Amino acid sequence: MCPACIITIGGGLLLAKRLGINNIFVIGVLTILLSLFFDKILRKINKGKALFNYQRIIIPIVVLLILSAVFQFIN
Repeated sequence: MCPACIITIGGGLLLAKRLGINNIFVIGVLTILLSLFFDKILRKINKGKALFNYQRIIIPIVVLLILSAVFQFIN
Protein backbone atom coordinates (compact mmCIF):
# COMPACT_ATOMS: atom_id res chain seq x y z
CA MET A 1 0.00 0.00 0.00
CA CYS A 2 1.23 3.43 -0.85
CA PRO A 3 0.77 6.60 1.21
CA ALA A 4 -1.40 8.08 -1.55
CA CYS A 5 -3.81 5.17 -1.18
CA ILE A 6 -4.05 5.75 2.55
CA ILE A 7 -4.67 9.48 2.07
CA THR A 8 -7.38 8.68 -0.47
CA ILE A 9 -9.09 6.39 2.00
CA GLY A 10 -8.84 9.11 4.65
CA GLY A 11 -10.59 11.47 2.22
CA GLY A 12 -13.15 8.76 1.66
CA LEU A 13 -13.80 8.83 5.39
CA LEU A 14 -15.02 12.40 5.12
CA LEU A 15 -17.30 11.44 2.25
CA ALA A 16 -18.54 8.40 4.18
CA LYS A 17 -19.32 10.58 7.18
CA ARG A 18 -21.39 12.90 5.00
CA LEU A 19 -23.23 9.92 3.53
CA GLY A 20 -23.87 8.49 6.99
CA ILE A 21 -21.71 5.35 6.72
CA ASN A 22 -20.58 3.96 10.06
CA ASN A 23 -17.02 4.87 11.11
CA ILE A 24 -16.32 1.35 12.40
CA PHE A 25 -16.13 0.04 8.82
CA VAL A 26 -13.72 2.81 7.85
CA ILE A 27 -11.55 2.24 10.95
CA GLY A 28 -11.30 -1.45 10.03
CA VAL A 29 -10.25 -0.74 6.46
CA LEU A 30 -7.68 1.86 7.53
CA THR A 31 -6.31 -0.51 10.17
CA ILE A 32 -5.74 -3.26 7.62
CA LEU A 33 -4.12 -0.96 5.06
CA LEU A 34 -1.87 0.89 7.50
CA SER A 35 -0.82 -2.37 9.16
CA LEU A 36 0.21 -3.88 5.85
CA PHE A 37 2.05 -0.69 4.91
CA PHE A 38 4.00 -0.49 8.20
CA ASP A 39 4.80 -4.21 8.13
CA LYS A 40 6.19 -3.88 4.62
CA ILE A 41 8.35 -0.89 5.63
CA LEU A 42 9.71 -2.63 8.73
CA ARG A 43 10.56 -5.74 6.73
CA LYS A 44 12.43 -3.64 4.14
CA ILE A 45 14.44 -2.04 6.93
CA ASN A 46 15.40 -5.48 8.28
CA LYS A 47 16.10 -7.11 4.88
CA GLY A 48 12.92 -9.19 4.62
CA LYS A 49 12.79 -10.45 8.20
CA ALA A 50 10.52 -9.42 11.02
CA LEU A 51 12.01 -6.61 13.07
CA PHE A 52 10.59 -7.99 16.34
CA ASN A 53 8.66 -11.06 17.51
CA TYR A 54 4.92 -11.13 16.76
CA GLN A 55 5.29 -8.13 14.45
CA ARG A 56 2.24 -9.05 12.34
CA ILE A 57 0.08 -9.17 15.47
CA ILE A 58 1.41 -6.16 17.36
CA ILE A 59 1.31 -3.70 14.44
CA PRO A 60 -2.45 -4.06 13.74
CA ILE A 61 -3.28 -3.78 17.44
CA VAL A 62 -1.22 -0.59 17.81
CA VAL A 63 -2.67 0.89 14.62
CA LEU A 64 -6.20 0.03 15.77
CA LEU A 65 -5.64 1.73 19.13
CA ILE A 66 -4.20 4.84 17.48
CA LEU A 67 -6.99 5.09 14.91
CA SER A 68 -9.66 4.51 17.56
CA ALA A 69 -8.21 7.34 19.64
CA VAL A 70 -8.07 9.65 16.61
CA PHE A 71 -11.68 8.94 15.66
CA GLN A 72 -12.78 9.33 19.28
CA PHE A 73 -11.09 12.72 19.31
CA ILE A 74 -12.69 13.75 16.00
CA ASN A 75 -16.21 12.88 17.16
